[in-house]
Amino acid sequence: MSNSCRKELNFIALIAIVIGSQIGSGAFTLPTLLAPTKTIGLLGWFVSVTGAISLALVFADLSSHLPKNGGPHVYVAEAFGKGASFFTAWVYWIISWSSSSILLITAIGYLTTITGPLSTTTILLLETSILLLVTYINIVGMKFSGMIETILTICKLIPLIILPFIFFMFFDLDYFKIPLKEAADDTDILSIITKTALLTFWGFIGVECATTPAESVCNPKKTIPRAIIIGTACVALIYIVNTVSVVGVVGFDVLAESKAPYAVVMNMIFAHSSDIAISIMAIIVCIGTLNAWTLTSGQIAIGAYSDGLFPKIFGRTNKSGAPTMAIIISAVGMIPFLCIEQMECWKNGLEKLIDLLVSIFIYVYLICCISYMKLINRWKQKRSEKIRAHVLAQIAAIFCIFVLSHDTISSIIVLGVFVAAGIPVLYSRRRKANPLTNPP
Repeated sequence: MSNSCRKELNFIALIAIVIGSQIGSGAFTLPTLLAPTKTIGLLGWFVSVTGAISLALVFADLSSHLPKNGGPHVYVAEAFGKGASFFTAWVYWIISWSSSSILLITAIGYLTTITGPLSTTTILLLETSILLLVTYINIVGMKFSGMIETILTICKLIPLIILPFIFFMFFDLDYFKIPLKEAADDTDILSIITKTALLTFWGFIGVECATTPAESVCNPKKTIPRAIIIGTACVALIYIVNTVSVVGVVGFDVLAESKAPYAVVMNMIFAHSSDIAISIMAIIVCIGTLNAWTLTSGQIAIGAYSDGLFPKIFGRTNKSGAPTMAIIISAVGMIPFLCIEQMECWKNGLEKLIDLLVSIFIYVYLICCISYMKLINRWKQKRSEKIRAHVLAQIAAIFCIFVLSHDTISSIIVLGVFVAAGIPVLYSRRRKANPLTNPP
């Protein structure tokens, strides 16, 4: 057997990471968040699916030419050099763990449907306990984390595949017979579609996750592109079928008033005890996605360190090769987000938080698309291949720009804060790389 086949991640584990990183809290929060937009929200799904598939194809081609750890910053470095690459890696690393706070918030939110209301202290303790557990799993090693992710992905896919079949037995098409003008409620339809596309794309964040541990993948030039494309297509189908089936049982108005849409639907079909089953399913889904993003976050950091972008502390690994300090730093960084979400002024701020974090992810995706455009002429020999690649890159880039147009100012401010936070790190790295610039 070749050495590549002894690596930590095989095709099944990589598929699990792609699906696991994308199917998370969005499966359980989006039906409620989209309910006020009614049928226009479904158009948002169509736009975000188109964007997700085009981005999946872009990342598939990028990874086939540059199968290196770290993901996006690797492609930016190839196209624009180390400066742009550092800020890409830095921003991508920050949002990889900061966005994961939403998964913990959603998981505990579903737990309260079983336990009843919990105090702020209890909620924070439970969230921290789950965070510590997932951190430990990833510190044990990538192979163990990949195995756990495969198991969790199977556990969360089974109900998301079976439940829609049950829901469609109680489906009422009348819930969808709402004119677009009535759904828009005198608001510009294009603006609503842009907003809903931004929200629904939250469900596809992670389309690129398979690229981050590239050097630990069996036959990465073939395995990673296949995993990205197949995984993203499966995710798109699962999201759309589930959203439509949930709306078809209870309607938009009921969903708009609910924080646990699946529990509401199951309550209408079965006994009240179904809340427990749905809550457990939601918790498993969120923990699985948190595990996938914890693995990804560690690989982003160690990949950036290997390329001379991040400080030495991010390169520290244990006997299993896990980037121990990078994983711990990410976990500690999530705790303030969990605390802020419990503040009274942030109550019901989940939608705004999702909007901002998705926007930052899309900026990373956009620079990857631009990098791809620059690299096409270097990689493609045939004219027909160049044309197809450029068309694909432009579709993906246009999608990114279209979605970012919804809330440009807020997202640019947050992006600017993240970039500014990286400047001291970049300066420090350059001083250490050029000791002659330091005074004696």
